[in-house]
Amino acid sequence: MPMKLDFGKTTLKINVSFAVAVTLTLIIDESGVGAIALLCCIIHEAGHIICLLILGEKPKKIELSFYGIKLERFPMYAQDTEGDLTVYVSGPAANLLFSAAVFLLSNFFVTLRIAAIISLCIGIFNLIPCRPLDGGNILYTVLCRNTKHKTADKICLAVTIAVLIPMAVAGIFLLTRNGNITLLAVTVYVAAASIFEHKKTALEA
Repeated sequence: MPMKLDFGKTTLKINVSFAVAVTLTLIIDESGVGAIALLCCIIHEAGHIICLLILGEKPKKIELSFYGIKLERFPMYAQDTEGDLTVYVSGPAANLLFSAAVFLLSNFFVTLRIAAIISLCIGIFNLIPCRPLDGGNILYTVLCRNTKHKTADKICLAVTIAVLIPMAVAGIFLLTRNGNITLLAVTVYVAAASIFEHKKTALEA
């Protein structure tokens, strides 16, 4: 059973899968890279939350699961195009700012350089134009300004396919070349998330 906590109008939902994933990461990953990646993901979502608060909005729900951290906004706020774009950009921006700050500190503490690199990678990864990543949501929001939601969704799906095909090819190459499954796993994850988002949009249309 997931644990739910209410903070005013905001509900925090922590799924068992999240707790299990975090625990296994901390136990198995002796290098500490997993813990750093988790911290960078938290910084990413904190960027979104801080941006919402600055805009005078509180998230409806914050859900922690094996697939990551998901923010759900109240429908009344999710119609402001400029606000939407600002919120979507804020997550990657938080990673890039953190990366820059930590990289400067790495001149004094070399071990911090890995944190700067991981945060930079997470920020750039989330700018990939595939929904539900921030980059995909930015593209979808911009398209919805001048086209219907269905048309915008079809264009986003086409862009997603165009992006994921070379990623999959590169992932398969790395897997067969040196056994590195990371890129292929990321591609599969993004593809699954994009299909889910496409079906969700189709049902809402």
